[in-house]
Amino acid sequence: MGYWVYENYPTNKAVIHKAECLFCKDGAGLHEVGENTNGQWHGPYSYILHAQEKAGSTGRSDVRDCAFCRP
Repeated sequence: MGYWVYENYPTNKAVIHKAECLFCKDGAGLHEVGENTNGQWHGPYSYILHAQEKAGSTGRSDVRDCAFCRP
C-alpha cells in the first residue's frame, strides 16, 4: 500500500490518500498524473509519515486525510 498527497491550489489544502482510493487511483486522481490547473499530486510514499511530512511542507492552510479512504 502506498500514499499520495493532492495539493489543491484553489482551496488551499493538501489531502492525504491511500493509493487505491477512488479519488487517488495511484496518483491519477480524477485527472492525469502530475500537475493540472487545480493542483498537483505528490508521491507515491511508502509510509504515511512521509506523506504527512510532504502534506505539511506544502504550506497549505488545510492539511487533512481523505474523508473517503481514511489513510
